[in-house]
Amino acid sequence: MSVSKNLSCERESVIDVPKDKKCSICSRDAVIFLPYANKYMCQRHFFRHFEKRFFETIREFEMIKKGETIALGLSGGKDSTTLLYMLNKLKKRFPFKLIAITIDLGIECDYNRKIIEIARGTCKSLDVPHSIFSLKNDIGYTLDELVAKTGTRNPCSECGVVRRYLLNKHARELGADKLAIAHTLNDTAQTILMNIIRNEPMRLLRYNEHLVHDGRFVPRIKPFLRSPEREVVLYGRLKGLNLLDKKCCPYSSYAFRSFVRAEVEQLENKYPGSMFKILNSFLSLQRMFRERGDDKSKMIINYCSICGEPSSEGECKFCKLVKQLPR
Repeated sequence: MSVSKNLSCERESVIDVPKDKKCSICSRDAVIFLPYANKYMCQRHFFRHFEKRFFETIREFEMIKKGETIALGLSGGKDSTTLLYMLNKLKKRFPFKLIAITIDLGIECDYNRKIIEIARGTCKSLDVPHSIFSLKNDIGYTLDELVAKTGTRNPCSECGVVRRYLLNKHARELGADKLAIAHTLNDTAQTILMNIIRNEPMRLLRYNEHLVHDGRFVPRIKPFLRSPEREVVLYGRLKGLNLLDKKCCPYSSYAFRSFVRAEVEQLENKYPGSMFKILNSFLSLQRMFRERGDDKSKMIINYCSICGEPSSEGECKFCKLVKQLPR
């Protein structure tokens, strides 16, 4: 794959271990070292390891049922592109309908254009129905224009609001039963810590647990919940997928998540397996919450007084954002 020279990011090396290292299982040439397991793996055993964890995660959390329509939030970045491949692979052995949804934020940079191109091309090659929705068409502004008009100091927050809103809205309109999000183990560990730091316990508890059920809200699933990002990327690269590094987004440096990501990566590098421990601690807290006998029916969902979409407040964050924009 040729990457535009205007992109500021570099593609990661496909194989990240010295050439003389052998698989801990069969003595073939290793393609990856798993520090948390203290094992080297060849391509064949790494594929088995990665796919086994993926399928077991879907089974453990009962993410997909036969006959359901699963919409994938496909940005065209490396994680969502690999998830598209894996869900398509699962579909061949487990009957469900797979569709992909891309939100074109209208960011004027080579990276945004390239990932839209990748999303379109990958869906075509895998014969997956693909719908692209433009932020400009939905609210009359691109993300660049929205950032300029609101004068926000945290573009990633606004981006997250509009992406979540539009993915849910369009997935529902397309008849999806579930909305698949390509959050990896890294993303999960970061989100858990961010919600703790921000003192948002209910947001934390509903991260992987549907506390409310409502016809206007499409339940989200995260099949890469237990998959480290570097393994997701390596699997996709070894399978020949067209991947770009999502960190090329020009707004990524503004995010609070960027700080937390760096801390989590440092923790994982020094103490391998820390991300799994953060996830398992979180899942234990969720189980304790359920076992306390807290009735899910007590979790009441509200509706935005402006657009009617599900919201935790009288007006959803999307409409509050749109109200700031000049008309």
